[in-house]
Amino acid sequence: MNLQVFSLTALFDRNQNHNNGLILMTLIALCLAVPLDIMQLVFAILGALCYYVIQTLQSSQPRPKNSKQKGAELPLRRMERKEPRDASRSQPKRQAQTPVSPADMRAQTPAVPILAPTFAGVGLEAEVKELVQQLLPKPECQRGVDRLAETMKSLLNSTLPGVEVLGFASSDLSRGRANGVAVPDVDVVLNISPSSLSARLSQPTKARADQRTLQKWALRVCADKLVSAGGFKFRRSGFRGSEPKMTLLVPATLGIFDEAVPIDISVNAVTPLHSAALLTECGTMNPLSKELILLVRRWAKDRGICHAPKGHFSPYVWSLLTIFYLQVADLPGGGLLPALEEFEAISNLLDPKMRPSHCPNSADKPRTYAQQAMPEKSVADLLRGFMHFYAHEFAWKREAVCVRRGQRGPAPLSLPINIIEHDGNGVTEPGPTVENPFAASNNLADSMNAWSFQRMKEEFQRAAELLAKDSASLSNLLEPWAPTFPETPEAASPEGSR
Repeated sequence: MNLQVFSLTALFDRNQNHNNGLILMTLIALCLAVPLDIMQLVFAILGALCYYVIQTLQSSQPRPKNSKQKGAELPLRRMERKEPRDASRSQPKRQAQTPVSPADMRAQTPAVPILAPTFAGVGLEAEVKELVQQLLPKPECQRGVDRLAETMKSLLNSTLPGVEVLGFASSDLSRGRANGVAVPDVDVVLNISPSSLSARLSQPTKARADQRTLQKWALRVCADKLVSAGGFKFRRSGFRGSEPKMTLLVPATLGIFDEAVPIDISVNAVTPLHSAALLTECGTMNPLSKELILLVRRWAKDRGICHAPKGHFSPYVWSLLTIFYLQVADLPGGGLLPALEEFEAISNLLDPKMRPSHCPNSADKPRTYAQQAMPEKSVADLLRGFMHFYAHEFAWKREAVCVRRGQRGPAPLSLPINIIEHDGNGVTEPGPTVENPFAASNNLADSMNAWSFQRMKEEFQRAAELLAKDSASLSNLLEPWAPTFPETPEAASPEGSR
């Protein structure tokens, strides 16, 4: 009997929005049809009458217009008490239901776009000289980076005892520029014994022996410490490359820089050291070469083809491309730079097996590039020649950039070739080949894809056309790149829609 009464009550709960009189009549009819004794039937009817009276009194009270919103207050309050991570996970699901059109993407762009640099000088020569003076790292910049390294060491010493911190500034840090956070001008290398890292890593033995696992773990630990204790801001991580790294923002509150400065940090990495050594020795052997390297890197950064996670060349690779051009360029008196075996400091870092048999030891060969007369070429002329060389002369699919030998030709047999596959149509083509001079089997262009390869060739073509004009302007050349969208879906080309 009790089970039957409860079933009747549940029936009222499910149908409380219907006509109460109709429900009551239906209930009485059901109760009469059930074989019950007289007392059970009386109690059932009395209970139904009481429920009817209560529902009638509640319905007579006025309800607010936004009663549905009040009913939703409880779920909203529960959502507010959730962690921010849960709320962020639910947000993309709602956004994914409505596709974003190109017009909406243009509407979401910042109201204040990044403008091209302006110069006080008139003409390309004057603009290049002005920009070079702005790009050259000043002594106070390196002193600030050295102070930053000391500060980071003191913050990390309690977490990773014995850590050594080295910092390198590749440009003047007092001037902001496009893609400054994506491609920082400061590299910080944390050096610590792998055995010490392995002892601190609470992972299985196999993971302890993995160098990349140790680097990633150390990067996460260091980033957490710098963010919590030093006020650094995390921006992004890049763990896909051969040397994992993270991008952090150094706050101005540390008192080292006047404004926030982005930096790349890595653990036991050698590429930042090689890059800094190449830039320094190029400046010693021929100052024009260092100035051209800085100009090319600035151009690649402003035009959006210097962000390695997107498949573009890194600043280090752009330095190698510039050095290679200065080695093989058809200039009066020959190239401005020799093969890498003749670099005084860099040659000692090369593997002796990588030296060709016809090339004598660098210590036995006289060095004439540092003392030779400067050619009748300005940095602006070299910049124009650099763009023309890679836009019209260099065969990307057949030649390799090899600064170690400093000669044009196909890729060495020990260097793997990057095969680029186009999405959707199954077409493949050989991609660029850039030899790592310190590791003969490493192709530094192996991460380039079809889109980034085409973008690079388009930028070379654009730069060569702009600089070939008599009215060439550095402001036009360095105009920050932004993606373009078709005005309407019909305006998009068939190739772009595939």
